[in-house]
Amino acid sequence: MLKQHVIKDLAVISDRRSCALMDKEGTICWYCPNRFDAEAVMSSLLDLEKGGYWTINAEGKNFLQRQYQDRSSVLKTHYAINGKGFTLTDFMPLNTKVSGICRSFSKAPCDVESNLRIAPNYGSKKAAYQKIRHNVIRISDIGLYLHCSHPLNIQDDMISFIIPRGESGWAYLGSAEIFAGEELPAYLEDTLKHWEEVEALVNYHGPYENEVRYSLRALQQMVYEPTGGIIAAATTSLPEVIGGARNYDYRYVWMRDAALITSSLTQIITTGELEEKFINFISGAMEKNEEDHISCFYSIDQQKLTAETIILPLKGYFDSQPVQIGNSAATQYQLDAEANVLIACGLIYKKFNQVTHWDTVSKIADFICKNWQRKDNGIWEEEQVQHYTSSKAFAARGLELIAPYQTDPVKAAEWLRNAALIRTFIEEHCKTADGAYAVHAGSEDVDVTAALFAPFGIYEAKSVAMVATITRIERDYCERNLYRRHLLEFDSSKEGAFLAGSCWIAHHYALAGNLEKSKQILDAVLGFSNDLGFFAEEADLNTTQLLGNFPQTFVHSSFICAANGYKQALSGFKSMV
Repeated sequence: MLKQHVIKDLAVISDRRSCALMDKEGTICWYCPNRFDAEAVMSSLLDLEKGGYWTINAEGKNFLQRQYQDRSSVLKTHYAINGKGFTLTDFMPLNTKVSGICRSFSKAPCDVESNLRIAPNYGSKKAAYQKIRHNVIRISDIGLYLHCSHPLNIQDDMISFIIPRGESGWAYLGSAEIFAGEELPAYLEDTLKHWEEVEALVNYHGPYENEVRYSLRALQQMVYEPTGGIIAAATTSLPEVIGGARNYDYRYVWMRDAALITSSLTQIITTGELEEKFINFISGAMEKNEEDHISCFYSIDQQKLTAETIILPLKGYFDSQPVQIGNSAATQYQLDAEANVLIACGLIYKKFNQVTHWDTVSKIADFICKNWQRKDNGIWEEEQVQHYTSSKAFAARGLELIAPYQTDPVKAAEWLRNAALIRTFIEEHCKTADGAYAVHAGSEDVDVTAALFAPFGIYEAKSVAMVATITRIERDYCERNLYRRHLLEFDSSKEGAFLAGSCWIAHHYALAGNLEKSKQILDAVLGFSNDLGFFAEEADLNTTQLLGNFPQTFVHSSFICAANGYKQALSGFKSMV
């Protein structure tokens, strides 16, 4: 019988179009064929009874360890079965003539049984199985085929097969009607070769080198290769609070997240292709949707989304409901998203000394100048609109970074004038009584987003206001070197530590010269990565469980940026931008 899958046990295999998640037992519990945001056909992660899954079982099977082959997405999981070794190799073919999931089994010490239940549309429908041959089954209503080295059996909604003792085997689930098992080694070789090409796009050397490379892999697994869009996470509705209602669909390209990810990657060794795809995605999305500015997020193929959500009748992760498809924040105004795109583009232009898609970038800068005085929904996508300090600060910095590339001196002066006006607004309206940067104008609370001000060069890390802000954050939001955020519409003390924000604080301390504190925070964050280096959005300090959607690219990029900031501080470098 299946047990509730735990976020911390999850691993990812990806073909940079979609992905599958599995636990340490080798059970695939989440799979959306062909696209990250497609309807899941395996979703036992969200409902053990209704959701589909793919298990690997043997009497006496005990997990030993697992690792990816180099920096690829080819996962090898090792077990002991009655004192003998058994290895499961999982991968999704990358840039080959077939797509789907490949699973290969080393010589079995005893009979190994595998059970596969396909449950279309997140478990709301029953799959229609059609046996084509003794080892081929067509799942006719969703266009998938299961091919296997051994005979396949169907009983009710379950497909099963056995790898007999002393034999090895393989299985393939995908869209290919014809699949030759003898070609599997070639598909694996081609996949490894293509992952080497992906790996070569970005690299890092320095402190936390292995951990940073784990995070780079996680980011590269979450890229939708046809457009270059980086999704926020592979899942929907994994809760920020167990049993609570803060469950969201993150399988979209959030502009703020993508910009912060790109900003972090520009700080390390890259070829420029990642940065180019980022700007291409933004330009293509604005052109496709005939916009003069960006939406807060898009589908993986650059489509603008509505605020409509669909509630699924699923039990949810540890009874956390609702389980939903879509995200109601789609129509929000998020000034910080526009601003972070400008910051990222400014960093890209500076790094490569080349200006691309200037019409797109110029439109965004003009939009900020015309709209920065409006209240927005802020970085935490609150329903309550306010003059959020972080949104204003990012907007000022974005205009300052992009103005030097404006060839029209009148227009450049206008952008800088607006940046100065924004800074004046912050100084006059966005400080607390004790001189800290407030969450929003008129508030006496502070938020962890202020920790990004120094890395982005908005304010000096040791300035009076920044010291006051960090002092308040330490007093009110820190526990065991990890940090919570401040929310207006929910008591954030009831949710876990916010791992991305904790990385921002670590980066701030590095720039402030407190390397010991920076390292303590980074080590605390790493205490909530799993054995393969994956992060979720939050960490429950009491239960040690991971919370929120997985893997959370926002956290991975924040960790990369903080680790690199720590490295630069060790060598005397003082600012990210």
